[in-house]
Amino acid sequence: MLVSSTMHLLSMCVLSLVLSCCQGRVDPNFRIRAVNLGGWLVTEGWIKPSLFDGIVNKDFLDGTALQFKSVTTGKYLSAEQGGGSIIVANRTTASGWETFRVMEAILWVFGKQFIGVDTDGNGIGIVAISKAPGHSETFEILRNSDDKNRVRIKAPNGYYLQAKTEEVVTADSQGNKGWGDDDPSVFVMKMTGRLEGEFQVTNGYGPENAPQVMR
Repeated sequence: MLVSSTMHLLSMCVLSLVLSCCQGRVDPNFRIRAVNLGGWLVTEGWIKPSLFDGIVNKDFLDGTALQFKSVTTGKYLSAEQGGGSIIVANRTTASGWETFRVMEAILWVFGKQFIGVDTDGNGIGIVAISKAPGHSETFEILRNSDDKNRVRIKAPNGYYLQAKTEEVVTADSQGNKGWGDDDPSVFVMKMTGRLEGEFQVTNGYGPENAPQVMR
């Protein structure tokens, strides 16, 4: 009888606690687009793909994995040794060293270094040595309007990357020869992975628009 009374009292205490927590909400009408997975609220692209529709350049959200194949050499851009050295265009197949991940307007490689213009050299060489990105590591990807997979990569010095040979990638092209296979500044871009989570949504829309989208 004592055990039964104790269990009854404990149940009443738990119920009171739950009710008080419910009453303590700041806004009972607040909603967020997410799914409850074991107590965690998760926002993912597969749950509601339309969340990402209004993001400009949604193909280049943080965490997106990209590979670039030179149309002139027919080989993939690669970070030698996975990072800490130069960028080349001599790989027939693409794997980790040939995969570049997006972080805003910055590309980082397998070894966690960021690609950039070699400011200690002639100012046009492309390397992956920096672990603290700045202006020299900020790039822009421009797509061909007729073929979104054909791109040019604009370096912070105002010129475009080009692979004149398999062993040398430089940022010294004007990028004005069209989009044919004879232009070493043209690359075929392949997207091999992307992240579509809360960070990508909020960062993509920005601090002003993200709260409205997530409601």
